[in-house]
Amino acid sequence: MVLTLLLAQTYKVAFIDMERVYSEYIDLRDAREQILRYKATLEIRRDSVQHRLDSLQESLMKQWPMLTDAEKVLRWQEIENTRKRLDSLNRAIIRQVEAKSKEVMAPYLKKVRETAKKIAKDMGYDAVVDISVALWVDPQHDITGLVLDELNRAHKAAGLVLKKVIVFPFREEDTRVHSWGLGDTAQVAIYQDLNGNPKLDLMNPDRVNEVLRSRGYSWQRLDERVVFSVAQAFAPDIYIFGKVKSKSEDRVDVSVAIYDGRTGEVVKVGDAELKESVSDIQRGTEFSNTVTQMARRLINRYLSQFSR
Repeated sequence: MVLTLLLAQTYKVAFIDMERVYSEYIDLRDAREQILRYKATLEIRRDSVQHRLDSLQESLMKQWPMLTDAEKVLRWQEIENTRKRLDSLNRAIIRQVEAKSKEVMAPYLKKVRETAKKIAKDMGYDAVVDISVALWVDPQHDITGLVLDELNRAHKAAGLVLKKVIVFPFREEDTRVHSWGLGDTAQVAIYQDLNGNPKLDLMNPDRVNEVLRSRGYSWQRLDERVVFSVAQAFAPDIYIFGKVKSKSEDRVDVSVAIYDGRTGEVVKVGDAELKESVSDIQRGTEFSNTVTQMARRLINRYLSQFSR
């Protein structure tokens, strides 16, 4: 409706893709990461209560036939009290995160508005509209790139426009792989190999592993849903995650992929997904070399799209 009125009055309208701004405006992205880390710290306590509730419910189900009526009532009351506490914590987290978001992000969103306004006025536009409300936009009226260039000018001058990357421990698909510790081996090998790349801003693995452990996840329980949930606490551009499965006494199958930090989907370059699998490799040096080579090839394909 707003867009229709503007056009009806023959306004000249520019468009800006706010989704791109949130992901590519470096200061705003860092502010969002700060908020997500804050949210993650609040959720640690919430998750402990959730685990307590799950444990109480599971225990009640198992022991139900052996309990007296009075014991059943007491157990049920404990579950209800724990559930109320969990609900209260969830509401508190929402309020605290909303307040933190307003505090941290307001100055950067103000700068986005001011920058978009200045660029649009200089180009003779009368209004700027978020591209998400439009059914179709002529690319010549999309000023997102110009706005981002201006917002990130200081970072570009200092050569600091990097891709933020997390390397997760690999999922250990069976007890043999778990006993060999190959989930950690893959994570450390890839991190050490990529850490010297000047185009990447790699997070120290200890930070992400601390969050995984605080939420009660072992490397055997990792999957795409869990990893994406944890990745959101750090707002990376991409993250690397894979799986290892034993093949025999000392040989394994391994797969690795690069995921989009915003969507949790495997990244595509053209029509090809950034993922690889290798079968029947020996654990030890061959395993470490193989996973680093796989990750390096995928990263190079990912970065190639930004150097054209």
